[in-house]
Amino acid sequence: MNILVISSNLIGDNILSTGIIKYFLEKHQNSKLTLVVGPSAAPLYKNFPNIEKTIIVKKQKFNFHWLTIWNKCFIKKWDIVIDFRSSLISYILLHNKNYIFKKTNNKHHLDQLVDSFNIDFIPYPVIYDNIKEIDNANKTLDSNRKHVVIAPGGNWAPKIWPAKRFNELLKLLNKKNTYLNFILVGSSAEKKKYFNDVVSNINKNNIVDLMGETLTQTFAYIKKSNLFIGNDSGLMHLAVASKIPTIGLFGPTNDKIYAPYGNNCYTLRTKETYHHFTKKIIKKDLSYMHSINVNDLIDLIENKKLL
Repeated sequence: MNILVISSNLIGDNILSTGIIKYFLEKHQNSKLTLVVGPSAAPLYKNFPNIEKTIIVKKQKFNFHWLTIWNKCFIKKWDIVIDFRSSLISYILLHNKNYIFKKTNNKHHLDQLVDSFNIDFIPYPVIYDNIKEIDNANKTLDSNRKHVVIAPGGNWAPKIWPAKRFNELLKLLNKKNTYLNFILVGSSAEKKKYFNDVVSNINKNNIVDLMGETLTQTFAYIKKSNLFIGNDSGLMHLAVASKIPTIGLFGPTNDKIYAPYGNNCYTLRTKETYHHFTKKIIKKDLSYMHSINVNDLIDLIENKKLL
């Protein structure tokens, strides 16, 4: 059975969709999967089972990337087409059955997947790592210490909690828990922007730098950690997939749809509601996260006994 999956360009949306892909692969165990995905999210599927082909497509002006997808997919008749982008192409490709996911703004993304695919369970995100990646994490992380994953970046400046606030948080956590190490995660570009400010005056022996590492290797480290703290981002959903306690920081993005979802998942948002931000003109080069205080995070961690 040949299954075509047309996925998002965004890392977070891809992670949120993985539970559905797993569902179809388990339902059709001998199937072969062709995946259409953007370049930044493609590495998520490095260890995913049953993938026969990955078609990496960059967005182009005037939606010309859809012509690229058509040229690579029209030759074959697909048993199943799963389209997470609600595209016209899913209707015109030769297929026996198609599933079109259409987003709404009235409930969490995972609940929308439940409704759209008519399933009776929450399709929690699933990421696969491999033995080498697991061994790397085991060799690096000190089993006698606790590890807090810090994700200071994101794909949109307005939703980024200031790096100096993260630094204040690390210092306070260090004072309260002398057995902590901090794992910094994110892209190489985010490392250039945030790393030095986040780790300023923190003992280097207490820092594990994973910024710029692959997503699946990062996942192997997160799985062995004790807590994730980060902005609304794909890495936040990667932490949810790892099933460790996760705190997501929200401001001008919609936590109703994208909050970390599941047991031991917590949302800490700005004093301003999401609705407040929808009435503002958001300047794309400014952070709107300043009303989240470091003590808000400390209180949440202590009240929930997350460390």
